[in-house]
Amino acid sequence: MTDNTSYRKALTGIRVVDFTQVIFGPSCTAQLADHGAEVIKIERPGVGDLSRQFGPYVDDESMPYASLNRNKQSLAVNLKSPQGMEAVLKLIDSADVVVSNFRQGVMESLGLGWDEVHARNPRAIYTSGSGYGPDGPIGSTRKMGHDSMAQAMTGVMYVNADSNGVPKRAPIAVADISAGSLLMEGIILALIERGVSGEGQKVEVSLIDAVLRMEAWGIATVANATAEADHLGNPLDGGVYSAADGYMVITGLFKPNPLQSICEVLGIEDLSQDGRFSSVDLMTENGAELESIIQAEVEKHPRDYWVAKFDAVDVLCMPVLSLDESIEEPQVLHNEMGVEVPSNGAAGSSTITQRHVGIPVKLGTTPGTIETPAPGIGENSREVLAGIGYSNEEIDQMLATGVIGIG
Repeated sequence: MTDNTSYRKALTGIRVVDFTQVIFGPSCTAQLADHGAEVIKIERPGVGDLSRQFGPYVDDESMPYASLNRNKQSLAVNLKSPQGMEAVLKLIDSADVVVSNFRQGVMESLGLGWDEVHARNPRAIYTSGSGYGPDGPIGSTRKMGHDSMAQAMTGVMYVNADSNGVPKRAPIAVADISAGSLLMEGIILALIERGVSGEGQKVEVSLIDAVLRMEAWGIATVANATAEADHLGNPLDGGVYSAADGYMVITGLFKPNPLQSICEVLGIEDLSQDGRFSSVDLMTENGAELESIIQAEVEKHPRDYWVAKFDAVDVLCMPVLSLDESIEEPQVLHNEMGVEVPSNGAAGSSTITQRHVGIPVKLGTTPGTIETPAPGIGENSREVLAGIGYSNEEIDQMLATGVIGIG
């Protein structure tokens, strides 16, 4: 996947000034960078993106940071310095997109709010990611957004309760990553519209809105059905069973009588003719009994045996894999979703490459590529400033006075 080919990509020529940190914003700008946008990451000298503080580290480089910042450039600049702010504003003058995911009011306090940026560069798309929205009872406060807060507010923790009924956070960044993808979607939509109007516009996405969008099916059911209805109780939808060598999932849907097909594979009588399981409502009501019957058969053979059998009758079945197993799964490897990326670790590092997630959107004519690793803090400060007109002497003076950082 790593490729130094210089052909045109979908976003070649688009300049993004990136003020984002941690997961939400960087996951958006990583996708833009993978597809050719010039993403210039604004970081604090000596500190950088907050995600740099999270381990594990390989050759002094944070793997969480590296995962979402490949293909970007880093300009380390003190935004509280007038000279540093002047440089950033010059960069914004040439930007197509400005992106941030600070808490409410931070960009405005820096003099980088929508009004200021739009006045300087009317063509710039001004993109903001927040926890709760730009205004409203919570959005208008300075309450920090976080994936766990979004999961708590939107029912995700509630439906993910453990066997004792205690709500649990889903251990993946469902809010951050989904919101980051929607933020990218908003940028692309605004760029398309700019091609007609010639004007940039404001794009806003919040963590809670992104998660609620993921729950559209369930929300439509909950909001419009009777309170007593059990909306997620069909035991044929995603039942997890223990085979002889590990867990697997069976989903009996999209067939006229999936339970009949499941029973056929298991080699037992047709339970769809049993009065306890003759409808979805009855299967749900007697779900524990049905699952117990299926489990008693599944445990007799390994997962691969069952997957082949269920595939033959078009019933969905899949082993439940750990993340370690998933990244070695042949289909994942075929999709190039586990790729080698050049390392940018400490000097003298023995690690030449790192393994990261690949590019999920496959374009036939202008595919994305991973060409450079995540940059060190200020690694590209000199070249970025030179590109907007600063001389070597001016850059040296800014470095000497702490306005910028390099390396």
